[in-house]
Amino acid sequence: MAFPKLKTGKTVNKILAGAGVVTLLGLVGNMVVPGFMSSTMGKAVEGIAAYSVGGVESVIGAAATMFAGGRTSSTSLDNTLTESL
Repeated sequence: MAFPKLKTGKTVNKILAGAGVVTLLGLVGNMVVPGFMSSTMGKAVEGIAAYSVGGVESVIGAAATMFAGGRTSSTSLDNTLTESL
Protein backbone atom coordinates (compact mmCIF):
# COMPACT_ATOMS: atom_id res chain seq x y z
CA MET A 1 0.00 0.00 0.00
CA ALA A 2 1.83 3.08 -1.26
CA PHE A 3 -0.48 5.70 0.21
CA PRO A 4 -2.20 4.87 3.47
CA LYS A 5 -5.68 6.31 3.92
CA LEU A 6 -5.46 9.50 5.95
CA LYS A 7 -8.16 10.27 8.47
CA THR A 8 -8.81 13.99 8.69
CA GLY A 9 -11.65 15.89 10.27
CA LYS A 10 -14.25 17.96 8.51
CA THR A 11 -12.60 21.21 9.59
CA VAL A 12 -9.23 20.31 8.07
CA ASN A 13 -10.93 19.19 4.87
CA LYS A 14 -12.81 22.49 4.60
CA ILE A 15 -9.65 24.53 5.20
CA LEU A 16 -7.81 22.60 2.50
CA ALA A 17 -10.77 22.93 0.14
CA GLY A 18 -10.74 26.71 0.59
CA ALA A 19 -7.02 26.85 -0.11
CA GLY A 20 -7.51 24.75 -3.23
CA VAL A 21 -10.40 26.84 -4.52
CA VAL A 22 -8.42 30.06 -4.20
CA THR A 23 -5.36 28.55 -5.84
CA LEU A 24 -7.30 27.13 -8.76
CA LEU A 25 -9.46 30.22 -9.21
CA GLY A 26 -6.37 32.42 -9.06
CA LEU A 27 -4.57 30.41 -11.74
CA VAL A 28 -7.51 30.26 -14.12
CA GLY A 29 -8.58 33.83 -13.41
CA ASN A 30 -5.10 35.21 -14.10
CA MET A 31 -5.11 33.47 -17.49
CA VAL A 32 -8.55 34.78 -18.44
CA VAL A 33 -8.77 38.24 -16.81
CA PRO A 34 -5.42 39.14 -15.21
CA GLY A 35 -6.32 42.75 -14.48
CA PHE A 36 -9.44 41.81 -12.56
CA MET A 37 -7.96 38.99 -10.49
CA SER A 38 -5.11 41.14 -9.19
CA SER A 39 -7.55 43.84 -8.01
CA THR A 40 -9.30 44.04 -4.67
CA MET A 41 -12.55 42.91 -6.25
CA GLY A 42 -10.80 39.82 -7.62
CA LYS A 43 -9.64 38.92 -4.12
CA ALA A 44 -13.21 39.35 -2.87
CA VAL A 45 -14.46 36.96 -5.55
CA GLU A 46 -11.91 34.38 -4.39
CA GLY A 47 -13.11 34.73 -0.80
CA ILE A 48 -16.75 34.44 -1.81
CA ALA A 49 -16.01 31.33 -3.86
CA ALA A 50 -14.22 29.76 -0.90
CA TYR A 51 -17.12 30.59 1.41
CA SER A 52 -19.57 29.00 -0.98
CA VAL A 53 -17.56 25.76 -0.95
CA GLY A 54 -17.16 25.22 2.78
CA GLY A 55 -18.15 28.19 4.89
CA VAL A 56 -15.95 30.01 7.37
CA GLU A 57 -13.37 27.23 7.55
CA SER A 58 -12.77 27.48 3.81
CA VAL A 59 -12.36 31.24 4.07
CA ILE A 60 -9.63 30.67 6.66
CA GLY A 61 -7.80 28.38 4.24
CA ALA A 62 -8.34 30.86 1.43
CA ALA A 63 -6.98 33.76 3.48
CA ALA A 64 -3.90 31.75 4.41
CA THR A 65 -3.28 31.00 0.75
CA MET A 66 -3.84 34.61 -0.34
CA PHE A 67 -1.49 36.04 2.29
CA ALA A 68 1.21 33.41 1.81
CA GLY A 69 1.10 33.60 -1.98
CA GLY A 70 2.11 37.18 -2.49
CA ARG A 71 1.86 39.03 -5.78
CA THR A 72 2.52 36.90 -8.85
CA SER A 73 1.54 39.21 -11.70
CA SER A 74 3.75 41.90 -13.15
CA THR A 75 2.64 45.30 -14.29
CA SER A 76 3.79 47.46 -17.15
CA LEU A 77 5.48 49.73 -14.61
CA ASP A 78 7.55 46.78 -13.37
CA ASN A 79 8.60 46.01 -16.93
CA THR A 80 9.57 49.64 -17.59
CA LEU A 81 11.60 49.86 -14.38
CA THR A 82 13.40 46.60 -15.17
CA GLU A 83 14.31 47.63 -18.70
CA SER A 84 15.51 51.08 -17.63
CA LEU A 85 18.10 49.61 -15.25
